[in-house]
Amino acid sequence: MKTKLFVCLFVVLGALSTQAQAPYKHSIGGILGFIEGGSYKTFVADNFAIQVDFGFRFSHYALGADVNGNFMYEQAIKNGFYWFAGGGLSVGPAFGGTVFSNNPLGFRLGLNAIGGAEYKFAKIPLTLQADIRPGVAFYIYNNYFPVRFDYSFFNASARYTF
Repeated sequence: MKTKLFVCLFVVLGALSTQAQAPYKHSIGGILGFIEGGSYKTFVADNFAIQVDFGFRFSHYALGADVNGNFMYEQAIKNGFYWFAGGGLSVGPAFGGTVFSNNPLGFRLGLNAIGGAEYKFAKIPLTLQADIRPGVAFYIYNNYFPVRFDYSFFNASARYTF
């Protein structure tokens, strides 16, 4: 049963990926929201992209530096608009906050889903993206391992395309 489901999913995604081409090959720029810093995105196939965001993460659990990588399926909607969905992993140090109230430094490992929309301008090399990234974060410090819901509900980015 699992094999049949996997084969059907593979055929459907393969059929969808032959209907459109990637809107660009690479893009680089900035991101604002729950992650503030830089953003890079590249298409590895017509409908599949890898996006890496790096910078500072802000939440009520802890502050910290973060690198978040996501693998996404992206499909054209109409006239430069695209929707995407996927998942990813984030890692980085965590500082202060309610998780580390007695300890100033720890480590964060997160798993997230990602979904959103992107607009690629036709006449200029610019793309704008808005996304949500709910997930789970695992904090590590000495023998203390809290698990928290990670609510990166809104991020916006602007990237130069090439």
